[in-house]
Amino acid sequence: MIEKLKTVAWFARRPRFWPHMAALTAQRLGGATRHEAQKNAAAAWAAERVVGIGPALAAVGITEAAPQPLDPKLIDEGERRAVRSGVRMGGPGDLDLIHRAVHATGARRVVETGVAYGWSSLAALAALRDTDGRLVSVDMPYPKMGNGPFVGIVVPPEWRDRWTLIREPDRHGIRRALAAFAGQVDLVHYDSDKTYAGRMYGYPLLWNALVPGGLFISDDIQDNFGFRDFAARLGLTPAVVESGGKYVGLLRKP
Repeated sequence: MIEKLKTVAWFARRPRFWPHMAALTAQRLGGATRHEAQKNAAAAWAAERVVGIGPALAAVGITEAAPQPLDPKLIDEGERRAVRSGVRMGGPGDLDLIHRAVHATGARRVVETGVAYGWSSLAALAALRDTDGRLVSVDMPYPKMGNGPFVGIVVPPEWRDRWTLIREPDRHGIRRALAAFAGQVDLVHYDSDKTYAGRMYGYPLLWNALVPGGLFISDDIQDNFGFRDFAARLGLTPAVVESGGKYVGLLRKP
């Protein structure tokens, strides 16, 4: 009870986060939806479709002239910065996928949701140096954790001129991020609200901003059928890759 009251107090001091709090409350009052209850089925669906990064990109119509994996030295340097921060946040996703995707598409306008240490930001920014592009990220601070100063800590300081970090929940942050690119982006990486309702809010906003040929990447699609259902609504066949026992989905806008 004390922890719940602390969470309520944390949100109470941040009026712009109230819509996010309301959405979380509604989800909890409603209990586990049938979509959340289907987590095992969603994981099985994803597992049946897994291919490697190259074949996944090819499956959505993206040809790599030459694969561009992320430099291991950048990961080593990032790990040292993460350890020195003294805070614990989410781990890295499929960094090579993000890096190779930005290179292969030539993306210059990239939006991501969910930052934590900033591993996906690091991967995107490393590639954006070559495409002369820019990244806008959305990340809501973890309530009560005091991790705000360390969000994105693995990103080298000298790369931050290409990076804008919006510290808000999706319900405000996504719209601000898209506005930074006048509503048109080349690549999206979704790694924020993993609930079915959260995906159904964020996915359409981000998808509608993608230019034709733009690439949509979503982490943790095994959590529920949000990604599967979204792809079905669009009438598109997604590609799926596996990373650390989790699954990442790809869609390309016609």
